[in-house]
Amino acid sequence: MALEQDIGALIASTNQLTAVVDNKAQALDKQMAALDARVAKKEQEVDKFLQEALPETRYVQDIFIGGSKDYLYPVWWTFPGNSEGVSELTISREYGWNGGAGERPLNPASVHQAGLILELEGNSSPWSGNANFLQIKRFNQTYNSTVSHVNFMLECKAEKVDPNRDHYGGGSDGSIGPWCRTASGVYLRGGGLKYRIIKNWKGDVRYFDGSSMERKMIYEYNDPNASSTARWFIEPIPFTERKAPIANTIPYVNHPYTPPATA
Repeated sequence: MALEQDIGALIASTNQLTAVVDNKAQALDKQMAALDARVAKKEQEVDKFLQEALPETRYVQDIFIGGSKDYLYPVWWTFPGNSEGVSELTISREYGWNGGAGERPLNPASVHQAGLILELEGNSSPWSGNANFLQIKRFNQTYNSTVSHVNFMLECKAEKVDPNRDHYGGGSDGSIGPWCRTASGVYLRGGGLKYRIIKNWKGDVRYFDGSSMERKMIYEYNDPNASSTARWFIEPIPFTERKAPIANTIPYVNHPYTPPATA
């Protein structure tokens, strides 16, 4: 009888202990669930902070323009449209780039070659129905001039496709001016100079690398139902024809686009 009582007491004690363990396990599960929820919330807060704290993505393209220091070479692009918001493009170079021994195309006796910051904002292309524009936001250069012909409508040469029709967009055959309706651009000095292009949108700019002086066609407008035609092409131009970017104490200098009369 005493043995049975001892066994019963042991079973009761074991059941009590099991209940205590179960209660503590349930409490621990609740604590872990609460901790997991707090960790998940903190992870979301950290992700949001990183998204807001990280700077805008920058796409960097280094280009090298050879050829002659006595010529300016075309660089051109098309800004994204309204869906991308305002697009930014900076052309820069450190003053000492290409200043090593055996280089020095502009100052043979010094590492000081040319420094440049040309910061632009723009949107779309001249033929687009979007909010198309280009603005010079900042411009500064040191030691030597390297940039020219900044324009929302790429300054290029033009010629008639059909000699029996009018010249679309202005100018005359072989003249250089802001004729191009599909691209924006600048001209950069050659001779063996490195430039860095920094943008907030994907896609490389196109440029003459100085290895050739042959012209490249940008676009041909030759609608058979239109009264005028044009072919726009680019080629290096003499440095003596340089047109400096507008220097102004006002941070933003606008280059608006006025659509031509319907052809």
